[in-house]
Amino acid sequence: MHKGHGDDIDRYPAIRLNFSSNVYSPFSHKRLFEYLASRMGDSLHYPSCDDATTVKRLAGLLGVSPGNLLITSGATEAIYLLALYSRRNRSAILQPTFSEYFDACTIHEHRIRNIYGISMIPADADVVWLCNPNNPTGTVIDHEILAETIARNSDKLFVIDNSYRAFTVKPIATYRQLLEMGNVVSINSSTKRFAIPGIRLGFAVGQEHLIERLRNLQMPWSVGTVAQAALAYLAEHHNDDDFALDLPALMAERERVAKALTDSGIVDVWDSDCHILLCRLRNGRASALKEWLANEKGILIRDASNFSGLDNSYFRIAVQQKDANDALIEAIRRFA
Repeated sequence: MHKGHGDDIDRYPAIRLNFSSNVYSPFSHKRLFEYLASRMGDSLHYPSCDDATTVKRLAGLLGVSPGNLLITSGATEAIYLLALYSRRNRSAILQPTFSEYFDACTIHEHRIRNIYGISMIPADADVVWLCNPNNPTGTVIDHEILAETIARNSDKLFVIDNSYRAFTVKPIATYRQLLEMGNVVSINSSTKRFAIPGIRLGFAVGQEHLIERLRNLQMPWSVGTVAQAALAYLAEHHNDDDFALDLPALMAERERVAKALTDSGIVDVWDSDCHILLCRLRNGRASALKEWLANEKGILIRDASNFSGLDNSYFRIAVQQKDANDALIEAIRRFA
């Protein structure tokens, strides 16, 4: 289950460039870390169970009411809470995608159907799980198609993981728009946007009755004092230059990297709508490429062979800044 995730950097002694997680990290965390250091005394006390001020501020930024918002320990806690909330229901999961939807549903005894297209939702499904933009393909479902699909399946709960919404220029429904659809709960990971995955920080947005139910299911003090302090800081400083994201430049760099890898003659690359690139070796196993890059070049990629529907030739990268990307491209060329 958990061992299949990316960013297993602890297995390798000398990684200098990390493409394996979907974290894009050109940001400066200096002032955030200074603030967190100044708040470490809070760790001597239990976390707040109801940080109303920060929740209100974040809800305002998202365009929703505080009652529509639940702060969680990463998006993953929200996934498991929703699987518990809908325990033993019938779930359809749009694959290939993040494995935690399947794992959470398995633990909570869902009857699971993997589907490979948004038009393939079973009539008897109770819950539909999808990631938008998707991991590992980087694709975004067309806004109108998704809205029409949700409206046509009003008897189902749509769980939409929007953790990568900051990394695409394609239209994504706002949280207010998703709430107005009625049968949608959106989950997100603040740690993806701000490149702090070790600070487990996420949230869910949904109808008040659903959010209240999730809050009652949530483990006490699941969001620790450091994460709460980080949330308060980021709610106040999310527009600071420290976290500026030049999205057009990142998308242009994604296109450059995809073309360079394709032009190498040894890799096929899926079309992507964000900074995630799903790649396939034309010959050989992705695990061999991963081990060679890690041990010989200090570069870490994600072996994607354990995603549903993908074989052992697939790997995934998250596009970084130009110098790092050039090093990866040159290393893959040398592997051939």
